[in-house]
Amino acid sequence: MNRALNGRVYAILVAALAVAVAAYWYQFAGRALDQAEVDTYMAKFQAQTDAGIVRHDLQALRQFLQDDDGLPFYTVNLYRFHGQAVYGDGSAHSGTGAEAYNRFSAVMVRLLAARASHPIFGSSWSDAFASSWDRVVIVRYRSRRDIADLFASDEFAGASEHKWAAIKQNERMVVQAVHLPNGLLVLGLLALIILVVTGAVAVNYPERRY
Repeated sequence: MNRALNGRVYAILVAALAVAVAAYWYQFAGRALDQAEVDTYMAKFQAQTDAGIVRHDLQALRQFLQDDDGLPFYTVNLYRFHGQAVYGDGSAHSGTGAEAYNRFSAVMVRLLAARASHPIFGSSWSDAFASSWDRVVIVRYRSRRDIADLFASDEFAGASEHKWAAIKQNERMVVQAVHLPNGLLVLGLLALIILVVTGAVAVNYPERRY
């Protein structure tokens, strides 16, 4: 009995530590970017832009990184797609604008997850509502350092072909996160559910003898 109880206690402590580490990783990306780091990232973005690989608004991006506060944030993205994707000459890809964007999204989701970031909402507009936009996507980023690191990656540069082939028009709004404790609570509840389902945590009643 004591050995079984000790085993459960040990499992709970290990799980609690894992949840705490995961929550910390999800929540905190470290200090804000300093000027030297901003300059290093901007040199990379300038090279990408000069090569025609990406289409950054370099002035706005520099200001965004220089204003880094080290905190998580959201981007609210509105997209209108080309009817047919506009790929460059010699591209092996074709299809609709929405299909091209889905190719880009498949890469982005993986890159975001590696940086404790993720989409939290994505939808097309209902036919019941008139709108010039085809899709709205809200993404949670752990920090501006993470989005800069993502933009600087070769994987993002490679996927940008699909993004720009897809998009006819877009708008992006940056929103500061203000309810992160709720997010941590959700993570904790999910972890507890997983532990209960897997049997690491169980409700045990005292043994009775009749």
